[in-house]
Amino acid sequence: MSCYIFGDIIINILDSKMADWNDENTRILCELCAEQVKANNRSGTHLNKIGYDNVMAKFTERTSISYDKLQIKNKWDKLRQDYTNWKVLLKETGLGWDNERKTVRASDAWWKKKTKEVKGITKFKDRGLQNEDLLAEMFEDIRNSGDDHWCPLSDVVPQSPAHEIHVFNQDEEDGGDKDDESAAEEVTPSCGQGKRRRVPEKDKGKKSKTTRGQWMEEQFYYIVSLNEKTSASCESMARREDTSGCAIKDVMALVKECGAKAGSKEHFIATQVFTKKAEREMFMTLDTLEERFEWLKMKYEWTTRNDIFK
Repeated sequence: MSCYIFGDIIINILDSKMADWNDENTRILCELCAEQVKANNRSGTHLNKIGYDNVMAKFTERTSISYDKLQIKNKWDKLRQDYTNWKVLLKETGLGWDNERKTVRASDAWWKKKTKEVKGITKFKDRGLQNEDLLAEMFEDIRNSGDDHWCPLSDVVPQSPAHEIHVFNQDEEDGGDKDDESAAEEVTPSCGQGKRRRVPEKDKGKKSKTTRGQWMEEQFYYIVSLNEKTSASCESMARREDTSGCAIKDVMALVKECGAKAGSKEHFIATQVFTKKAEREMFMTLDTLEERFEWLKMKYEWTTRNDIFK
C-alpha cells in the first residue's frame, strides 16, 4: 500500500508540472472522452488506442495544447476517482445541502473524519462535482462493476492495488493487439487453493527477462493471497439469501402494487433509494398501500427539491 501511495504521489507531482487542468481544459477533456465512450472506444475501464488518439487530436485542435497519452490517462483516472467519491458523498444521510456551492453541508469535524475514510473527498467541501453529466457518461456503467472485488468462484481475475499506480502499458491500452514473446504465461489459481507456487531451485537468483514478467509474478502472488482471504467469505455470499423480506425484488413488487407504475416519478425514485437496505426497511414499516404511495411521492419531492440529481 505504501508503494502505491508513493507511486501515486510521484506521478501526480510530475503530471501537475506538465499539465494545466484548469476548469475549461477539464470540461473540454470530459466532453471529448464522453464522446469516445458513446462511440464505443472504451475497452474495460479506459479508452482504447483509437479513443486516446481521437481525444489527443481534438484536444489539441480546441485548446492548442498538446498532451500525450499518459497525461490524458492520468487525468482520466483522477476524474474517475472524483466521480466515485462524489457518489459516495451523496449516499451520506443526515446532511444538509448548500445550494450556492452545490455540495453537502456538514461540520468541519465531519469532513475531517470522512477524509480518513475516503481519500480526496474533501475537495467537495467548498464546491460540488463539476461536469457531472459528462462524467456519468464516462464512468457510471463501470463505477460499480466490481473490478476491485474478486470472488474465487468467478473466472474474472482482479487488478491489484499495485496496478492502480499509473504505470503505462502500451499493449494493454491498445487492446492487446501486439505480440510479446517475453510475456509471462497467465496463471489463474483455482478456488480454495491457498498455497503459493514453488519456485524451482534452478530459477532462484535469476532475473526476470522483462518488466512485464516481474509484474505478472507479483500479480500471481497477490491473487493467491487474496484467494486465501476471500474464498470462505465468497462461498458464503454465493449461498446467502435475503430472508428479511426486504429484498429489492420483493420491495419493488410492493411499489407497483401501491400504484407506482413504471415510468412514474414514484417508481423512478424507488429504483434510486431502494438500493439501500435501510430505505427498504423503512418502506416496509408502512401499513397500507396509500401510505406507501404517499411516502414515495414525498421522497421524490424532497430529493428533487434538494438537488440530489443535479
